[in-house]
Amino acid sequence: MKLKIFCLFTIFLMGASVFADAIINRNIHKKNSAIQSSSIIYSNFDSNYDEESFSLAIKEVKDKIRLKPNDYILYASLVDLYIKSKDYDKAYEELVFLVNLSKQNKLNATLKNYITNVYNQNKTTLKYSKNKGMLYLNFALIALIIDDKSLAETYIDKASNYSLGSDHIKGVLSLIFDSSENLNKAVAICEKIIIKNPKDFEIRKLRASYLVQGKYIDAAIDEYSNILSIVPTDEDSKYSIYKLLSLKNATEKEIARAIYKTDKPDYELVYSDFASMFINREDLDTAEFYANILAEKYPNNPKGYILLSEIYMKKGKLRESYEVLTKARDKADSNEVIAKYNVLLAKLSDEPVKEANSLISAGLYQQALDVLDSASQENLYVILTQARANYLLNNKQTTFELLNKSMILYPKNSDVYCAFGYIYLQENDLESARKYVNNSLKINPKNKTALDLQDLLNNAESQKYISLIVSSYEAQNYAESMRLVDEALKINKKDPILYFYKALNYIAQNNYAASTAHLYKCLELDKNNIQVYFYLGLAFDNLSESDNALTYYRKFIELLPKDDYGESEKLDYAKARINKLKN
Repeated sequence: MKLKIFCLFTIFLMGASVFADAIINRNIHKKNSAIQSSSIIYSNFDSNYDEESFSLAIKEVKDKIRLKPNDYILYASLVDLYIKSKDYDKAYEELVFLVNLSKQNKLNATLKNYITNVYNQNKTTLKYSKNKGMLYLNFALIALIIDDKSLAETYIDKASNYSLGSDHIKGVLSLIFDSSENLNKAVAICEKIIIKNPKDFEIRKLRASYLVQGKYIDAAIDEYSNILSIVPTDEDSKYSIYKLLSLKNATEKEIARAIYKTDKPDYELVYSDFASMFINREDLDTAEFYANILAEKYPNNPKGYILLSEIYMKKGKLRESYEVLTKARDKADSNEVIAKYNVLLAKLSDEPVKEANSLISAGLYQQALDVLDSASQENLYVILTQARANYLLNNKQTTFELLNKSMILYPKNSDVYCAFGYIYLQENDLESARKYVNNSLKINPKNKTALDLQDLLNNAESQKYISLIVSSYEAQNYAESMRLVDEALKINKKDPILYFYKALNYIAQNNYAASTAHLYKCLELDKNNIQVYFYLGLAFDNLSESDNALTYYRKFIELLPKDDYGESEKLDYAKARINKLKN
């Protein structure tokens, strides 16, 4: 009996021990999970794991990044997984991101040690990698992150022995040789690549830029000349040769010969090219000089007048622009000239329109129409202003008759579609308004009125979500509130209130790290939202970043109007936390 009791007791003790171990192990696991909640380390992974395992691990890290976008160890973990799974292109993208952060001094010693371990674990894979070139590029970027410039140069040199995309190798070369250090090596690496692919004009451009930095002017001119042999229309190379030869006090003839590779260049083309080149670089005085020569020496070529018109318009000289464009219209009956002529004519005839717009702003709509009666009824902006005044007088039929007239007279004018979009927006017909605004931007993507209307449309459509977002948030249905915010952001990425509520949803779920990015975005779009400072203080307070918390709590108190009793609870809380954090 004693033996039985002893055995049972022993079994019990063993069971208790196992149970105790289980509890301890569970607590250790919990602790480790908490420690690693912001940095997932997959050091136990190797290249023998199957594709599904890597996919799951990568998805897990990406999910973490969405929650903690400023936890850069996560990005390094992603690099590790991509390299081990041989997805070197994806690793390259993440490494470029980390290198740029490193250049901004945003990476700490912990991350650099971790990325060093990633390198040490993976460098043996070079022996059997089928894509050594991209792996060398990855290691060159890692070397930049860990501040080993010499190792980075070694790896980019090795990578240059392989056929790689211009964008990839050019990007890494630019990151490594971003100053005047070791430019000779940069030139030599470019030369190795060019030998394998002599038509890679992007690498040739990079080589030329290094030669310029190294003050090898003649060699740089030769390289830009080589680029023009491959791409004769490359304006950057023409401009570079022009500037470099100008430094050497070359004559206009010598510059033209060098660019066009002939002793007898076509100066009609030369002056046209030079004027366009300087217009594109906003050097309007030099552009005007060459456009004038073109117009004087070749008076039957409308291009000189068109270029002068463009230059004068950029300088705000509308009358001069109109006058030279009239000459171009007489020389060539082209659609380009006629379109520009009509726009300028409209701008030059805008005095009655200006007066009418002033009267409309003062609410004197009929008086505005009276002023416009004496103006040209074929002028686009006269017609559009008449349409606007009639709409404000509630003469909708006349409004649409005028708009249709403008469409018949100016079917390819961006402002016509814009006017239709504005009226439909006022009518709350958002679908029609969107159609006309989109057509306006197709014709002129830079039409500021159309872009402003697009923002108004986006705002009108996203506003439908605001009340639903707020009610879901107040009902503590954070998942639904977040879903609605994301739907609204697909329509309108410029509404600060959407970012504000996204942040509030994160805060409500204790995800303070994720909330900060959206609070900053809200502040970027709306600097007058004082509540953002309070919630930034709250977020950093909960993240144990006391200095930041104090800064934002104080900013909230400083900006809060003295009589804003609606925020008294937040005010009291901010004051209490400031006292606590200070102590």
